[in-house]
Amino acid sequence: MTTGDNTKLSAEDRQKLFAHHFRKELAAENARRMAVAEKAANRKLAKAADPTFTAQKFDHYLKAHFGEDDQKPVDRLRSDRENLEWLGLIPSTSGGDLLAQADRVDREGMTRAKGYKAGLLGMDRVSGYDAGSVDDKLWLESYDAGRTEYETDIPDILARIQSSQDSEEPPEGDPFEDDAD
Repeated sequence: MTTGDNTKLSAEDRQKLFAHHFRKELAAENARRMAVAEKAANRKLAKAADPTFTAQKFDHYLKAHFGEDDQKPVDRLRSDRENLEWLGLIPSTSGGDLLAQADRVDREGMTRAKGYKAGLLGMDRVSGYDAGSVDDKLWLESYDAGRTEYETDIPDILARIQSSQDSEEPPEGDPFEDDAD
């Protein structure tokens, strides 16, 4: 009998088997829809807190975060920059060098940035470098700094945003209600 050959099942059993597999599909679809709604709600809150936190910014960051090739986002940036130069919206960089107007990120800087980002995002505390190596220690140090800053600064930032929103909200109750009862 080959895989997937259900010729020996009755119509009722086939229906039950389909229901079994559909339950899994349904659970996955419900989880996907909930995730989409959660993502949309998060983006709405983020944009309310800072209008520059657009869906495109999150999508770009996610794509770069999950990308396996760090060169692809750099190549995309180079292409986007070239388009903006051709449109005359930004000045041309000398010699076509993407980073001519800024300092280059060296290996140490990249290692620090990756560790710090992992700490901010609460990812696993595993550098991916050889344990005990200079890069591993640098990454872990940066991870700890990112994690500490997140844990100490985020509550304050969120409280400031909430306080700002509270002060902008009108007082509860009917403003036209007569207080002299």
